[in-house]
Amino acid sequence: MTGMRSIVIIAIPVFLLGFGLGGVSLHVASAQEMFGLKDSVTQIGSSLIQMQKDVDELQKNMNTIKQAKNQLSTLASPGSGVGGVMDSLMNKSKK
Repeated sequence: MTGMRSIVIIAIPVFLLGFGLGGVSLHVASAQEMFGLKDSVTQIGSSLIQMQKDVDELQKNMNTIKQAKNQLSTLASPGSGVGGVMDSLMNKSKK
């Protein structure tokens, strides 16, 4: 009889604790759905990933533009005229 009583004394608080924690977790889950927290966080995460991809593409484009600028500046000569390769071609035709 005392063994059964000790099991009941332990089982009731454990049940109440589990019941209480289960109720709290249900309220938290319903609050997340009600306020749309889960959807909002998912949308923010997707937006951040897309923004990072866009920034990476812009950096690639900037590097391409810098390379083109450098190549054009090496073709241009400091003197007058069209510059660089074009000047040398025009000078050859005059000779």
